[in-house]
Amino acid sequence: MDLYRISVFAHLLLAVLFVGLALYWLIMLVALRRQYDPQRLAVYLDAARCARWPHVGVPASLRLPLPWMAWLALVGLAGTGIVSSQVVGPPAGPLWWLKIGLVALAILLQVVMTRRVVPVVVRVSFTVAVLLVIVSAWIMR
Repeated sequence: MDLYRISVFAHLLLAVLFVGLALYWLIMLVALRRQYDPQRLAVYLDAARCARWPHVGVPASLRLPLPWMAWLALVGLAGTGIVSSQVVGPPAGPLWWLKIGLVALAILLQVVMTRRVVPVVVRVSFTVAVLLVIVSAWIMR
């Protein structure tokens, strides 16, 4: 396999991870909202934010806080995207700039989610993650 195919494969896997993390927060928000009042909801969302990954099989000192998994996915997506665009050339056009804007918004939302999990940000973050995948697919068509 050549470098382009490896970077595209890694890019797809990281995109699934990133959307999966956004979906995790959305499911967590919906499930906790059904059980608890808003004050306890914030406590439990903060507890989930402080959870470390992976929860088994790795010494506790090496486990990463959950928001850092999204940061690693974003950095990996940027890296694999740069490698792929170096091989085939960078895309251009309005969809490309829409994707760049969505990436900037995803980074801003991740900054907020790293500090504090806010229900509105959880919903917007999931929407942005899904839109990023859709726009990326349209760019490649």
